[in-house]
Amino acid sequence: MKKVILYISLSLGVFFSSCDSLIDVQPRQSIDTATAFTSEEAVQAAILGVYDRLQGLRVYGRDLIALPEALSDNGRATNKSGRLNPEYLNQPGAHFADGLWQGAYYAINQINLILENLPTVPRMAQATKDVVEGEALFMRALFYFNLTRAYAYDPGAIVAPSNKGSVPLILKGVTGLDQVELSARASIDDVYAQIYKDLDGAIAKLPARTAVNRVNKVSAQAIYSRVALYRRDYAAVVKNANDALNGGVGSFLSNAAYVGGFRSAINPESIFELEYQTPENTGVNESLQTSFTTLLTSGNRATTGGFGDLVPTNDLLAQFETGDVRRNLYELGTAGRGAAEIECTKFLGKNGQPNLDNVPVIRVSEVILNRAEALAMQGNAAAALTDLNRIRTRAGLAESTASGTALLEEILKQRRVELAFEGHRWFDLKRLGRDIVKAAPAQTIPFTDFKILARLPIREIQINSNLQQNSGY
Repeated sequence: MKKVILYISLSLGVFFSSCDSLIDVQPRQSIDTATAFTSEEAVQAAILGVYDRLQGLRVYGRDLIALPEALSDNGRATNKSGRLNPEYLNQPGAHFADGLWQGAYYAINQINLILENLPTVPRMAQATKDVVEGEALFMRALFYFNLTRAYAYDPGAIVAPSNKGSVPLILKGVTGLDQVELSARASIDDVYAQIYKDLDGAIAKLPARTAVNRVNKVSAQAIYSRVALYRRDYAAVVKNANDALNGGVGSFLSNAAYVGGFRSAINPESIFELEYQTPENTGVNESLQTSFTTLLTSGNRATTGGFGDLVPTNDLLAQFETGDVRRNLYELGTAGRGAAEIECTKFLGKNGQPNLDNVPVIRVSEVILNRAEALAMQGNAAAALTDLNRIRTRAGLAESTASGTALLEEILKQRRVELAFEGHRWFDLKRLGRDIVKAAPAQTIPFTDFKILARLPIREIQINSNLQQNSGY
C-alpha cells in the first residue's frame, strides 16, 4: 500500500508526494513518518539519507565542484553539449540552480527532525546517539555554509547597497503544513554564528575515527578551518587547521604519489570524501568525469567517454611552473566530441566504471593552505612561508622567499593551482572581494556586479513575502 509521504521545502511551504520520502529508509524511498524515529535502524537510515543528499548533482555530485570553475577564470566551456556554457559566460541567472536551495533545505529539515527526535529513540546507546548528533550537526553546518556562500556575501567582502542578508535560518523540523514558517533571511553574522555553533557541537560529539566516508572529529575541524577563513576569523582557522592536521586522518602525499592519489578510488589526502556506489552513478550527461574530460582512462585517446564540457583556461594552465607534478593531471583529450582540448583528469571513473567517482569534500592540502593564508593575514610570515613551501616543494618546485603582499599572492596562486577543478576558485575570488577577469571571450565581472550572487528561486519569492530577492534579479 502506498504511504502518504511528507516532502518539505522549509523556506516556502510543504507539499505532499506519494513517490519520494522524508527520510531514506525501509527501503530508502518510503517510510511512515509515525515510525521514522522509533528505532536505531531507522535513525541510522535517516542520517545516511542526509549523506545521500550531499551526493546529489546540484550539490557535490556536480554543481558545487564544477560551477565554481565555470563561473570563475579557471574553466572554459567547450560547448560540446551546451552544458556549463551559460555559467562560463556569466549570463544573468546562470549560477547555482534552484536545486541547491531546495536540496539543502530538504536536508536541513531531515537533520532538524533527527536532532529533535534523537533523545527519545528507545534502545539506542547514548554513545551511538552522540555520534549521530555530531554527524547531523556537521552536515547542517555544511549545508548552511554552502547556502550562504552561494546566495549571500561573505564577511568582510560585502557590497552594502546590495546586501540582503544571508538565507533563512531554520532550526526546527516540520512534518505538516501548519508548522511551516515563512521566514525572512537571517543576517550573515547570525548564519555564521549558527555554523560555528553546529561545528563546535559536532567536534564535541564526533569520534576520532579514521574512515573518510563518514564524518568524524577531524573532518569537522578541517571544515571549521574553511568556514573560519571565509569569516576572516584567522585565529580560528589556525587552531582548527592545527587540530585537523594533527588528527591522523588523510596523508600529505609525496611528490611521486601525488598523481596516483587522484587515480585511487579514495584519495589518500581526503579528510572527508563522499563515497558513491554503483547504483549512485550520476551518468554520462552531468557527472564530474563527463563534465571535465572526454577520456575514459588516462593516456587513451582512442576511446571517447564524456563530453569534456569544461576545460582549463589558458590563464590557469599558465600558473603551472615548469616541473610542477600537478600539471600531469591535465592532458589532451579525445577528438570524439569535437576539437581535442587539454582536460582535467582529477575525476576519471575511479570506482571501476565510467562516471562513477568519489568526491573529496576537503583534503589535507586545503587545510595547509587555509592555515598559510590565515598566518599571512595575522602577520606571521615565517610560519605562513613554511606552509606555502610544503605545498611548493611537494609539487616539485623550488621554495619561495616571498614576503609581504607577494607572500599572500603566492599562497593564493598555490591555492588556485592545487585546488583547481575541485570547486573553490569562484568562492575564493568572491570572499576576497575580487573581480572575475576572463580572456575568451574577454569580459570582467566586477565584484560589485549583481551576478556575483546567485538568484534565490523565484517560486520562493512568490510564496514568501518575507523573503527578499538578491539585487538585479
